[in-house]
Amino acid sequence: MKTITKDLVIIGAGPGGYEVAVKAAMAGLNVALVEKELVGGTCLNHGCIPTKALYKNAEVMHLLKNTQEFGVENLKYDFDFSTVQNRKNSILDQLRNNIILMLKKANVEVIQGIASFVDENKVNVKQNDSEIELIAEYFIIATGSNEKVIPIDGHNLPNVLTSKEMLDINIVPKKLVIIGGGVIGVEMATIFKEFGAEVVILEYFDKLIPTMDKDISSRLKVYLKKLGVEVTNDALVEKISNDNNKLVINGKTKKGKEFSIDAEFVLMATGRIANVDNLNLDSIDIVCDKTGIVVNENMQTSLPHIYAVGDVTGKTMLAHVATYQSFKALDHILGKENYTKFNVVPACVFTLPEIASVGLTEEEAKQRYGEIKSSKFMFRANGKALTMSEVEGFVKVISYNDKLVGVHIIGPQASSLIHEAAVLVEKEILVKDAINVIHAHPTLSETLLEALRKLVH
Repeated sequence: MKTITKDLVIIGAGPGGYEVAVKAAMAGLNVALVEKELVGGTCLNHGCIPTKALYKNAEVMHLLKNTQEFGVENLKYDFDFSTVQNRKNSILDQLRNNIILMLKKANVEVIQGIASFVDENKVNVKQNDSEIELIAEYFIIATGSNEKVIPIDGHNLPNVLTSKEMLDINIVPKKLVIIGGGVIGVEMATIFKEFGAEVVILEYFDKLIPTMDKDISSRLKVYLKKLGVEVTNDALVEKISNDNNKLVINGKTKKGKEFSIDAEFVLMATGRIANVDNLNLDSIDIVCDKTGIVVNENMQTSLPHIYAVGDVTGKTMLAHVATYQSFKALDHILGKENYTKFNVVPACVFTLPEIASVGLTEEEAKQRYGEIKSSKFMFRANGKALTMSEVEGFVKVISYNDKLVGVHIIGPQASSLIHEAAVLVEKEILVKDAINVIHAHPTLSETLLEALRKLVH
């Protein structure tokens, strides 16, 4: 068995692994990065990036269906789904190759295989026909998460898919039933509805994306229905069966009303679970709870020289959080200060229109502070939104003691607009000062400015 000694071994080459590997190498550490599949992790290969590639196609389809407003009439076109998938795969290849090149330039040794701890300073990496022993002073576990599948009857039938498989299908389903109305569920519903599928969402909770502000969630349901997506809340799916080459989904609402829906495909969009498979953590007494690996504020596990970041900790499962957590871990290894606030994290949902949020929801703010202020500004009152013919939605701002504590946007380019709000929340800038920052006109950014003005006038 080959033995390699490093300063730092990182397990997992997703956003919580490859970026910090480069940064650590540039800081002078001798680094190995272990990955069992493709570099880029779930985000690049089976999540964020492929979803957004398909979402762009959905945006184009949406525009094509509404060209008459812009004077384009009698438009005729064909839709080739194989071209859509080829475009997506080309994007993934390009980004993956960029990461590989970046790692090579930084002299990070990338090792393909499955890592398993032997003791607290050693891991074995199993490859196809051999094993490598890695010894290191520090470790960062960044193994991400897997799709969570609810083990109801029929969950393993053909055409019952997770998001990973859904992204690689070669046809647009005639009818798609999505179990789960979280981020993955509503994004996939938007995409495949625009591609021409009949789409039904079955959500167990009483609102879509339960972690979102209630005003955003209720407005999203309205917009999805306008797109033609059927949404049922309080729905408990009990069984999936195969009947004459079609899937039948049976269940009941929380009030006891039974339902039976047929579909060509079923998407299980029921969340994700920390991936601690194969790591052999029990053998070195690393503490885990029901969500993932337990870490402290510096991302240290119960063994101080072993860190864990990203989805595997079961905390906020977002790619950018994994990256910044890994930077926090590296700075701690290097003895540097790191002031990143992980309670201020922008999050985006790519529906039509987009959704983005940062900070506390109104419900959370009331619970924490008691008396708060909130206001909304509608996109239909914004000049740029009107010129774009994208007037659905609003910006909602929440403040306490003249400081912004939460911002929630549903509307055009919400994913870009949220970052100004993130700075205001992160830096605790007073609302009365924020409204004096000049915003260009006409821009969508003025919607945030106008919402803030309503807090003080």
